Amino acid sequence: MSQLPPTITLTIDGRTVSVPKGTTVYNAARRSGIEIPIFCYHDRMPPLGACRMCLVKVEKMPKLQTSCTLEATDGMTVFTTTPEVKAGQEAILEFLLINHPLDCPICDKGGECPLQDQAYQYGPGRSRFVETKRDFAKPVSLGRVLVLDRERCILCWRCVRFGELIAGDDALKGFERGFHSEVNTPFTMPVDSKFIGNTIAICPVGALTAKTYRFAARPWDNQPVPSVCTLCGVGCAVEFDVRDGAITRTRARESPAVNDIWLCDLGFFGHTYVHHQDRLRTPLIRRGGGLGEATWDEALDVVARRLRAAAPGRVAMLGGTRLANEDAYVAGRFFRSVVGTNHLDHRTDAPPGGASLLAPWGMTSSLADMNDADVIVLVGCDITEEYPVIWLRMKRALDRGAAMIAVTPKGLEIDRFIAHHLVHRYGSGAQVVRALLEAMSGAPNGAGETGGVLRDAITAAGARLARAARPQILIGRGALDAPDGAEIYGLLRELAARLHTSVSVMRGKGNAFGAALAGLLPDAGPGGRPLAEVRHDLESLWGAAPSDAAGWNAPEIIEAAGQGRLDVLYVAGADPGTDAPDRTRWTEARGRLPFLVVQDAFLTQTAQMADVVLPALVAPEKDGTVCNIEGRVQRLRAAVPGPGESRADWGIFAALAERMGKVIAYSGWEEIFDEMRSLIPGLEIDARVPRQGSRIQDPGSRIQEARPVDGADTDFPLILVLGDVLFDRGAMTSRSTAIADLAGEPWALFHPEDAARCGIGEGDATVVRSRRGSVAVRAKLSPAVLPGQVFLPRGFDAAPANALVDLTEPLTRVRVTALAPVAGGAP
Repeated sequence: MSQLPPTITLTIDGRTVSVPKGTTVYNAARRSGIEIPIFCYHDRMPPLGACRMCLVKVEKMPKLQTSCTLEATDGMTVFTTTPEVKAGQEAILEFLLINHPLDCPICDKGGECPLQDQAYQYGPGRSRFVETKRDFAKPVSLGRVLVLDRERCILCWRCVRFGELIAGDDALKGFERGFHSEVNTPFTMPVDSKFIGNTIAICPVGALTAKTYRFAARPWDNQPVPSVCTLCGVGCAVEFDVRDGAITRTRARESPAVNDIWLCDLGFFGHTYVHHQDRLRTPLIRRGGGLGEATWDEALDVVARRLRAAAPGRVAMLGGTRLANEDAYVAGRFFRSVVGTNHLDHRTDAPPGGASLLAPWGMTSSLADMNDADVIVLVGCDITEEYPVIWLRMKRALDRGAAMIAVTPKGLEIDRFIAHHLVHRYGSGAQVVRALLEAMSGAPNGAGETGGVLRDAITAAGARLARAARPQILIGRGALDAPDGAEIYGLLRELAARLHTSVSVMRGKGNAFGAALAGLLPDAGPGGRPLAEVRHDLESLWGAAPSDAAGWNAPEIIEAAGQGRLDVLYVAGADPGTDAPDRTRWTEARGRLPFLVVQDAFLTQTAQMADVVLPALVAPEKDGTVCNIEGRVQRLRAAVPGPGESRADWGIFAALAERMGKVIAYSGWEEIFDEMRSLIPGLEIDARVPRQGSRIQDPGSRIQEARPVDGADTDFPLILVLGDVLFDRGAMTSRSTAIADLAGEPWALFHPEDAARCGIGEGDATVVRSRRGSVAVRAKLSPAVLPGQVFLPRGFDAAPANALVDLTEPLTRVRVTALAPVAGGAP
């Protein structure tokens, strides 16, 4: 057990202060309520002392000292307001303002600017300098979202140090010296970062601003609304700034247990879809082959009539991760107790028979536990693309001496931070994990390779893993949905049992955890309780007892539709047209499905095929709760009203129940949440609840080995590897201008050797073709992809990755053809 550091006592402005040894004078003063001005210091980074604004006088020291870098010592006497100190602070501010443009009336930082505030509080009032100020061309675009006004910069280096110390992406750097010093991107290329919005947030002046917020509002115009970002599974705490009923910007809200004070750029800039003109505003009904506007009464009557006419076993529901907890719960209640079906699932993107249907989605430890890990095992998860803010916690652990072992079919952008990066051939991940287990036990691996990975590298990783005291083991979609995914998961459970830990399943976007918790699973009710166990509790609350027979999961629902065994499919907050792993299967299923209802905010790929479309609210318009990937229950607050006649999801289900002669009546989200609490032990705001949906009980159980993958195919020589990326162009992201710009055109990643063989250059327009279909993409070249493989990101509606996939084969093989080379590309 670690001992607390000894306490020292010092005097600050005549006040006795006791703090732990190692505390700086600045923090000692701050703890005692004494304000010292700062610019460069930030409490999430080590002190630098660059701005010199935090000057103090220390007894027996001849010169003023920077309080942010000076360690407090026992018996020290400090003064923060002497004439010397005030003169020093005035001089610093006078120097900073020599070339500052003083354009506060048009600067976006005006009203929340530390330089402005401190010039008023600590400045001299007028300057002695009358010379002409520096003048730069402005603004300078540093990328898709970032703008630099160079003459405003005070060279505090916060933005540069954030990239170096917090994100590890070195997005911004300092150039030149003295009078000519400035901040820019390396090689003046567009900024390459997933966290650049944080540099805007911590900039103490208006030097760095966001294109999306420039000249949009003043702080006093905005009404901040605390809520949660649901664009990935981390569930970062945010504040939506609202002006005149519209979200003007999104800011990070401090939440030490979740995102600390940071956001990724999807969180910062990904919410403008809320006000897009394509939002559904009225119900739509298919008439004469096309969708036309209808009233709510007309639409609900049509849906209710078709539901009544169908046998319960021929109705199914796919609920998306865009539903709040309360929405998902009421959906489960409606379909189980009113319609009478257990064919419910939220895992629309899971392949049939894969580990994603076996493994309980979510983390077994808290996000904060990641800070203290000494070994992090990352298998099949591109953490910066899928759960970027979790990477910031991992980076903190690595800075403290932790080691990362990554087993992935593609190199990761954080490669330089990974101690043991085992990049394997797709479909061979289980071989590598098994070899890692053997190496951890000290078994000789011999020479050569396993799954494309040198055995010496596996041996070194196993030796480090054997010394782990506080390991974190994480498996992602890239491994779970691989041909050998079930075997990988079983091996990792065996590894976790040996290390006395558990496996966190990094699976699901948005409120996937909450959907499972609320009961959108075919074999479990609220809280993940088996249907037979929870049946009587539900009957007492709902007035009807649901069947305890397990329903179909998402792949089975699609298969049943394709076989003509479904009459009605209800899709809420999901888009199987783009999410389903095999697009051909979904298209065939839709062709044999008599009636499809879609409840969503946009006319998604699935909604375009629907018979009835019902307009629903999105997360920033909802009151309720959601759960993040660690199972933390968080509060959603409606920041803006929904457009037109759009409604809350749970309210739509309640209205349908009324038309079917049943009563589902709630006064609001609070009443629904209270009912959920009676069924789910430990369900409280800000509490963590256990993950749901596990079917594998024995940690040491071995999963049946995957069948071997096919050999080479000369017609389709490349193996397709799919993955998620942070910036894509889906139904919502394509309608968030900044994210669509960051995503760019659809692309695919090729190894340079394969590209040369195919006559493809960087940026060339290409067609990737399988036996199922084809997509047009731009080529990117990188050794991060192994030779013989091509990486294609999901999430681009214009180039749907699932159009290539054939689930009857263990691997999807493709060929690539160049359409037209670009300048500088291969001929």
